[in-house]
This record gives sequence, C-alpha cells and structure tokens, in this order.
Amino acid sequence: MNPLTALRLALAGGREHWLRRAFTATGVGVGATLLLLGICAPFAAIGRDARVGWQDAATAAVTDEIPDPPAEKADGALFLAVSDYFDGTPMIRAYVAPLGADPPLPPGLDRLPGAGEIAVSPAMRRLLADTPDDQLDDRFPGRPTMTIGPAGLAHADELVAVIGRTPEQLRGVRSVGEVHGFYRTSPRGGILALQAAGLGMGVAVFVLVPVLIFLVLMTRVAAAQQERRLAMLRLVGATRAQTALLAAAETALAAGAGALLAWGGYELGRRVLAATVVFQRGHFWLADLAVPGWVLALVLVGAPLLAVGTTFASLWPVQATPLAVHRRTIRPAPTRWAALPLAVGVVGQLALIPLELPATTVDQLQPILVLLQVVGAVLIGPWLCLLAARAVAGVSRRAPALLAARRIAHDPRSTFRSVGVVALAAMAATFLASTADRPGPPPDQEDQRLRPGVVQINTGPVSPDVVAPLLAAGAVAERWGGRSVISCADLARVRYATCPHPASEWGPVEPNSDVAGMTVAQLYVPTDGSLPAENRVRTQAAKLVPNAIINTDRDPVDYHLETIFLDFDRLAGLAAVFVLVLGAFGLTGGVIGGLAERRRPFALLRASGVRLGELRLVLLVETAATMLVTSLVGVALGLVAAYATTRGDNLVWTWPGLPVLGMIGAGVLAALVFASFALPLLGLATRHEAIRYE
Repeated sequence: MNPLTALRLALAGGREHWLRRAFTATGVGVGATLLLLGICAPFAAIGRDARVGWQDAATAAVTDEIPDPPAEKADGALFLAVSDYFDGTPMIRAYVAPLGADPPLPPGLDRLPGAGEIAVSPAMRRLLADTPDDQLDDRFPGRPTMTIGPAGLAHADELVAVIGRTPEQLRGVRSVGEVHGFYRTSPRGGILALQAAGLGMGVAVFVLVPVLIFLVLMTRVAAAQQERRLAMLRLVGATRAQTALLAAAETALAAGAGALLAWGGYELGRRVLAATVVFQRGHFWLADLAVPGWVLALVLVGAPLLAVGTTFASLWPVQATPLAVHRRTIRPAPTRWAALPLAVGVVGQLALIPLELPATTVDQLQPILVLLQVVGAVLIGPWLCLLAARAVAGVSRRAPALLAARRIAHDPRSTFRSVGVVALAAMAATFLASTADRPGPPPDQEDQRLRPGVVQINTGPVSPDVVAPLLAAGAVAERWGGRSVISCADLARVRYATCPHPASEWGPVEPNSDVAGMTVAQLYVPTDGSLPAENRVRTQAAKLVPNAIINTDRDPVDYHLETIFLDFDRLAGLAAVFVLVLGAFGLTGGVIGGLAERRRPFALLRASGVRLGELRLVLLVETAATMLVTSLVGVALGLVAAYATTRGDNLVWTWPGLPVLGMIGAGVLAALVFASFALPLLGLATRHEAIRYE
C-alpha cells in the first residue's frame, strides 16, 4: 500500500466515518486554538514591558539595579522619568535634553522635543485639552508639538509626556542620568506581575497540561471503530506498516483540518481578547497579543503530530493480533499506589516552606513539583473513579445506577479519560484563582496611608529654600538628619500614624534640636480634599522639584503589591474561565467518544428491554458521579498547590472567597450541562442495526 492508496482509503467511507473525522478535526482545532491563546499571555506581558522599558534608562545610568541599555548614539542625552498621577490614574512625566546634534531617541519618537516642546501620548493630549492649566498643563512647561507612537506606549490609554529641556535646566537635578541609548526590550525580563508572585511556571503547567490531554482525548474519539476497521484489513492480508500508514493518513487529514481551524480561531480570538481584556488600566496592542512565528508553527504542526502519535500508540492491539481487538484482556484494577507521585509532589512543595531554601533553588524545584502533582492527579484519576463506582453501588439499588457503577468499575481508566479534563480544569482554576486572591496591607501597616486631601511630596534631601513656596502653605516637613526627623503629632495630622513613634532602626524620630538647618526629605501639604486643589499642589511641586514623587490617597500606591495582584487576579480569572471552557469541551468529547466506543453494548442493552431513558440515565450517572469525585479532589489539590506556592514566595495566603468557589462550581456544572447535549445521540447510536455494527 503506497501513500496515495492510503490517502484514497482514508477519504473513502460513509457518513459516520466523516462525522468521526469532523469531530476529531473540531477537537484538534479547539484545543490548538486555546493552546495558542493561552501561550499569548506571557508574550503579551513581555511585549508591554518592552514598550515602556525606555522609561528605565535614567535608573540604569544612576544606579546598579539594572544594566545600561546598549549605546545607540555617540551623542548622549540627559534623561529623567518620574511617575505621577491624575485623579488616581498613573502617568509618566519625563524630561530630556540632548547633549549633541545626534542624541538617542526613545521608541515612538522620530526626534527629541526641543526646549519648550512636549511630546505627548494621544490620551495625554486629550486630557490636557480637557483640564485647566493650573491643574495639569503647567506641570509640563512647554507646548505639545509631537505625538508618541505605539512603540513607546504600554497601551493606547497610557498617559505619557516627554518634556524638552536644555542641558543647563537639567544639570544638577537629582536622579537625572546621561544616557546614550534607550531600552527596546524590557530591562527587567518581562512579566513583572508573574515574577512578583513567582507563579509563571505553575500557571503554564496548570493551563497547558489540560490542553494536551484534551488533544489526546479528541484523537481517541471513536478509536474502537477505527481499530475494528484496521483489524479487518489485517485479517485480509494488510501488513502492520500498511495499517499504520492508513491510520496515520486518516488522523492526519482530520488533524490537518483542525490545525487550519486553529489558525483561524487564533487570529479571531486574539482580536477579541485585544478588544476586551484590560490589564494595568489598558487594552493590549494587537501586535503584543501574539505568539512568535516559530511558536505558531510549532503548535500548528505539533498538534497534528501529537494526534498521529496518539493514533500510533493506540494501534498496539491491532499490530499485536487483529483478534485482540475483540478479545481484550481486563487490565488490573487501579490501586491507591497510583497516588505516590501525587504525594511526592504535594509533600515536596509543602516541605519547601519550612526549609527556606534559596530563591533560585525554589524556582527550579517548584515547576517539577507542580508537574508531579498534575501527573499524579492523572494517575490517581482511575482509582477515584473506582471509588465513585463503589459509592454509587452502595447508595443505590436502581438498575440505571447499578449499571453505571458496573460500567465504571469494569474500565475506570476509560471513564476517567472522559471526565479527566474537567478534574484538571477544576484543579487549575482553583490554583489560579487562589493565588490571585490577595489582601491589602495588614492593619499594622495602616500608618503608611495618607489622610484624605493630603499631598505627599517625596523631594529627596533638598534645601528648604527650594521648596519654600510649599512650606509657606502650611505644609508638614519631614527633615533629614541621617534619618527622618518629624514630630509625631505633626505626622499624625497628615497620616494615619500612632504616637509616639514606634521603636525602629529606620523609622522617624522626634526632633530634639533646631531643625531649621536640616534638608527636607518629604512634604505633606493639606488641602480641602478636592481634586483641583490637590492637582494645583502637584503642579507647583513638579515645577519646583522635577524629580519629586507625588502621591495622595487617591493614588493606587502599592504598599504590598495590591494593584499588581489586582491585575493578576483579572488575568487569573480569565485563565480559570479558559480551563473551565476547556473542561466543558473535553467532557462533551469524552461523553461522545465513550458512547461511540461502546455503541454495540448500549444497543444490546436497548434490544434486551432497557428503556432509552434508562440508558441515558446510566450515561448521566456514570459521568456525574465520577466528575463530582474527581473535581472535588482537583479543587483540594489546587488549594494545596496554591497554598504551598504563595507561602513559598513569602506571600499572604487567604482562602478563596465564595465568588471563586462559586465560579468553579458553576463551571463544573456548566460542563455537565454542556455534555448532556450529547445524550440525544444515544437514540441514534443504539438503533437495532448497531448490534451488527462492524
């Protein structure tokens, strides 16, 4: 049999043959689409970090926190980027002064703004036009003459202004650095939110493994019918190589069509995500929400190869002897020893907490232990299904339930293949949602909070003469004399501080001498609490001290990474929905696949007098009981993994709230409802002629 003959035979067949191939193609298409969209997430975060990496150029020039960007021009530039806010919305206020005729350029600009010019983002231009000058415009000396392009903006709504200055105006300003290039990629490696939580590899394992299992499951749909067909070919003289070639051709055709569907679904899905997902206050650029070409090619080629490989692996009964297809040996029942890899993964991850190993060692061990837990959950699944069968048989005496229990106990591994994706999805969703549910600052850190209406200006040590106009406005000054010096009574007027000052090596102390000669480190300027009043103080402070960090209680300041975790919570919720949708598709495919594989036994039961409604109840009980048991264990394992991961990264652990558990429960229930749509197929699959099917 040559390849052309194998292709001709693969294209031959009746309606049911084409339906099976279409189902496999749809399954591969859905799985590969979800896999590509899941892989998009880290690349989108890396792309966003790369677009704003230029803002860290001054930090690299004046500190050793990050390496200097590659030099782009011989002539340098003085540069400073300062974070700022408007009504709680972050903005970037950058200053730049060229040191020659050919200075380096930040991404998104084709030239540096000259003295008196400002380059602004489109969102900043709109905000400047709608805001009084004394509240915002005066914060940026000059007139907007240029627009920053997408290459220099995290998202379309980012507020950024690059202010052109002369070298004389910036020399001597604290934190200004001389740069000869700007970052074109993230100087910190990308995915800051995931790095902060230390969850990147865990998320990848929990999201990608269910997708791979789903792809294998979809390939195995109706495998029994394919095996019987190939066995008949073996009986009439086909060799092992010929049957393998025919099976590969059939699967490759369906999987290739699924890869094309996946490509279209990926292109459509990433556009939908770019228009709907908000992260760090903005939508992703479509160019960032994409996988590299080599990853796209790897998935679109790898998914069909995985399908073909699964087909080859399932051919061993046919290759051994065609008669083995109808006289299969009963595999030994699974035992509790299947839980050993799972126990090693769970105990190992929990043991990392008290051991307090180096962070690099923990980062290397955690992905391995998480993978052990996922693999262990797969291995223990058939044993859990066997326990579910015994429970169903113990609590019910009705024929449908007893039939369902008998069928589960007869082949718990096949049963788990049908419901396993839902169990892994519940485990993944619990892990993702639990690691994202972060509390705010603990009560003993509340004294860091500003009182309403107070503007905090972190000037760094500066002469009182520099900020004299602000001091005249009744501000509370925190002086610097080797450590912070401020009256606790004054501090309590502007912050939620408790007096006297707590004993601390670095905390503020009461003034015990004349502080008039000390420099000013911070200022607290009370206002009437209105947004215009606060913005006027901000504008005045930015004009007096360009490098000042200015905050009010409106600003989302991350005392304990609250906003990072809030954004991560949104992404984790999206990922949880992702895996639950995957579970719904997987359960539906498993139910249909199980029905196709056991079509003849169901038809025999119907022919012997079992009513169609009872057969549907058998299938429903079989699915619901095993899915309930395995999903509950999956939720418990997800909680354990989330607890160990957060505690191992020195994060605060909290139980997931009712919304999280409700979302997971609703997702599992929705998967069952979605799978029940396959029950009407039972009537078509168990017609009397199916008794003699193949």
